[in-house]
Amino acid sequence: MRRLNTILRCILPLVGVVCIVIPGHVPSVLPYLLGGAMLVRGLAHAIAYIRSGEFIKKASMEMGQDVVLIVMGISFLCEGAGALGLMGITWGLIGLRKAAATIDQALRQALGRQKVLLTAFEALIRLALALALLFDPFEKFPSHIVLLGLELILANIRLPREAALPSAEEH
Repeated sequence: MRRLNTILRCILPLVGVVCIVIPGHVPSVLPYLLGGAMLVRGLAHAIAYIRSGEFIKKASMEMGQDVVLIVMGISFLCEGAGALGLMGITWGLIGLRKAAATIDQALRQALGRQKVLLTAFEALIRLALALALLFDPFEKFPSHIVLLGLELILANIRLPREAALPSAEEH
């Protein structure tokens, strides 16, 4: 699993650059790129999860999320360009989950009397972008491709301070 995460951490920023440089060409290949990545990641994580015995030891949603990831990946691969609307909606739902996690973080910071302004601003931006995709996935999709590119780059670059810390996926 760590090897897959390392490979993805190298490849996904390159996909991000493509999204930024030639966003007009990305929609025709995005269902295959994203579908393939979802399928591989879901399968790899599910297999690792089953092999470790974690699925039997504790009740969690991880295995179900892997199955959904696999099904969505296969669906995107089979449907191709016809999956763009569903991809926008899926992307919006994932954005809502990320916004909710960022809101939780902002609330914890506020209650802990820590600086919260940037985290709260990030939560608002995530929420607004997710809602824009959900309410009009076709119209907002092209501009979100550039944002996807930025996110793929930023989310997969580990700063020296972060490299010393284990990622959430490695726990």
